[in-house]
Amino acid sequence: MIELAVFDMAGTTIDDRDEVYRVLREATEREGANYTDEVFQKWMGTEKRWAIENLLRLGGVDVDDELHEKTWEWFRQELRRTYTDNPPKPLPGIEEALTTLREQGIKVALTTGFAREIADLIFASMGWEQGATFDASACGDEVEAGRPAPDMIEKVMKDLGVEDTAAVVSVGDTSADVQSALRAGVTSVGVLTGHLSRKYFAIEGAHLVLDSAAELPDALADLPSSAAISAGANQ
Repeated sequence: MIELAVFDMAGTTIDDRDEVYRVLREATEREGANYTDEVFQKWMGTEKRWAIENLLRLGGVDVDDELHEKTWEWFRQELRRTYTDNPPKPLPGIEEALTTLREQGIKVALTTGFAREIADLIFASMGWEQGATFDASACGDEVEAGRPAPDMIEKVMKDLGVEDTAAVVSVGDTSADVQSALRAGVTSVGVLTGHLSRKYFAIEGAHLVLDSAAELPDALADLPSSAAISAGANQ
């Protein structure tokens, strides 16, 4: 029986108009980084400070601490500005799905590559509150390693007192979400509200693919019975 559903934020539960990816790319390209769309896609869903450092290097920029900090600060300020001027919105059906899960006794957690300051800005703009909309959250700057490491999933499991990985499902729209779930030993669900196809999720090893995270309450009954076991084998 599922006890905990863990959801990514941008592209999975919220519609930010892809602003986080616009700002991330602009932050690195304005410093001279040059990389392909394929390279950039691999860093979607990861912790943003780490992503900035790696995208700069992969884009041919010599990165020192000063440049890294300068780029990070520009990213933070620009993301805060755009989210303040035009706040993200919940994706269709998401709020109803989260309510349904919690009414069924399933705990809900949100994880994100955003820093805590940005996550809290988003929550406030949408009226989402811990204890009312969700039960726990974890951000990329609150753990030792962000996605694709399993740290954020493990943190919310610990915070909510859930120990059985077979009782946890993790939902996300990026490769990093899938890999994080597999490394945590939990069931991975990919959603098509981001930039990946059903075929790509299958290659990544997701146990189930949905059109939207809003479908999760109905889909839980159809999860493969071997999903959690398979997830454990991928640790």
